[in-house]
Order: sequence, then structure tokens, then C-alpha cells
Amino acid sequence: MNKDFEAFKKDISWFINQSDKIEFLETENEIILSETFQKTFPILSSLIINARILNLKINNQSYKLFSWTNNENLSCGWLNKIEENFEPTLNLIEEHKLLLKEIGGIQESYNEPEPSLTNNQNFLFIESECTTGIGDWDDYYEELCNEEDKPKIDFKEFICFVQEANGDVTLYNPKNKEVMLFAHDHCFDNVEFLENQPEYTFHKIHNIENFVDYVENLATEWKNEIKLK
Repeated sequence: MNKDFEAFKKDISWFINQSDKIEFLETENEIILSETFQKTFPILSSLIINARILNLKINNQSYKLFSWTNNENLSCGWLNKIEENFEPTLNLIEEHKLLLKEIGGIQESYNEPEPSLTNNQNFLFIESECTTGIGDWDDYYEELCNEEDKPKIDFKEFICFVQEANGDVTLYNPKNKEVMLFAHDHCFDNVEFLENQPEYTFHKIHNIENFVDYVENLATEWKNEIKLK
């Protein structure tokens, strides 16, 4: 029995079914991160090298469970999906591909800090879940722009790399790596409406200009809540 996996199952009770095939693989005592990764994501790197790592397969899909002990002495962490044989279809930026290559994308997080960029998300970074554009919000956005006579952003090539449970999406522009949040409603205090855009459409997230900023801010939120070795 792995205590971190049991804590994950308890907090994220909907993810594992009794019929699921669970296979535990050899657990790494440490993970080797490339020099490029450590230079690109220094805060995330310090978090990952302090993690307890469980390699497993769920219904033949590979995952890594990264776990830490938080300030309340609870196990917490991320279940990261490892897509070893996925055929790329999107124009992901190099920093995104680097992240996926070395640690995968976040499928679920458990006993997470609040507030955090991981809160209420269906996925973060996972390539097979990423899409282009703003999902089902095209008509909503166009209608508001027409009503308020606002210029339309050409978002067709933007990469959606995070999706919230309510359908809101976080995207980056692959040309300049700029990050935006498209949210149709929210009660966040860490975002502001994008200038010259209808309210409750495109937002900027405080202290986040690009993809690396997003990843490092997320890592900081978690690092502030855990006990480092």
C-alpha cells in the first residue's frame, strides 16, 4: 500500500473505479531533470526534486504521482499523465513540449492549496487534451464584440492548455507565448479584463505574461504550502 496513492484516492474519489486495472511500477527515489528544464523552470524544478514519486499505470495508461507533505501534515500532489506514444497535432511551444517530456501534464491534483491555478481544472498542460481556440465560446464572444463594437482577437491558433470545470480556458499565443484567460464568469481576484475587450471574455492573469510565468507561478503556490526536504 502506498500512502500517497491512498491519500489521492480519498481526496479524488471519482477518479479510480473498482473495475480499473492498477499497476504499480518501480518507484524512482529521485527524478533527473535536464539542465534545460532546470534553467527554464527553476521553481518547478526545486519542487519536483523534493517530490515523492510513484510510477503507475491505470488501465495501461502511464502516470507519475508527485507527492509532498503540506503544512498540515497531509499528503498532497499531482497525478501527471505521461503520453509516451502520442502523435503531436498542435503547434505547441518549446517550453510546453519540454514540460511534457520531463514530467507530463497534470491530470488531477489532490489536497491542493487554495487559491491555486490548479483549482477546479479538468486538466493542465496534457497534450491530448489541448485544443486550438476558445472551445464553444466562439458565438458568445462574437456576439459581445458586435454588441459593444469591440475589435475581435484572432484566437484561432491560440493553444488551450488548461480547461476549468465550468468551461473557462487558459490559452497561449504560440507566436509570442502570451497567456490569456477566457472566462465567461468568475469571482477571481487575480485577473483583470483585457483592455478594449468585452467584459467576461479575455482576461490577463496577474503576474503572468507568458507560459513559463504560468508554470512558475503554479509551482510557487504549491511550494509555499509544502514542507521541503
